[in-house]
Amino acid sequence: MAESVTNLEWMKNLLTEEEIGHLALCDEHCNPYVLPINYAYIEGQIVLHCGMSGHKLELIRNNSSCCFVVDRHADKVQYHPEKQCHYRYHSVMVYGKARFVESARDRLEWINKYRDHFNQRLDWTMSSDDNIATAARCGIILIEIESMTARCEEGHDKNADKAVDK
Repeated sequence: MAESVTNLEWMKNLLTEEEIGHLALCDEHCNPYVLPINYAYIEGQIVLHCGMSGHKLELIRNNSSCCFVVDRHADKVQYHPEKQCHYRYHSVMVYGKARFVESARDRLEWINKYRDHFNQRLDWTMSSDDNIATAARCGIILIEIESMTARCEEGHDKNADKAVDK
């Protein structure tokens, strides 16, 4: 059974280490819209790189409330001798407000931070020739975090990785 995590540093570390999350938004009829998206956790905010138009931007402009989920899967579902199905994972669920950065100058600042974030992690370097023309065609969404919850399932069976699927 997964356990709740209350350690804020643990949550921030998971957000920092992962690169793909799921953004959940709602339209005016409360119809959900969820999409996988790459992101960076920078300065206590979720930073999303996007286009200048599209469905998610329309939804955010009409309702800024959002949920953003990041998860890590350590392995696949395993058979266990005690006949219980088990899956190790970690997850963080962020609740907050999303906003599109309107100013091209502000977007350029966040584009540079986003690039720098990934340049520290990659074995290749993203171009650093970004300028105001880049910001005119590249969107940035910031999620201001209001609250977070987390779950951690470490596993009951330390030998689960040796179990054979039945």
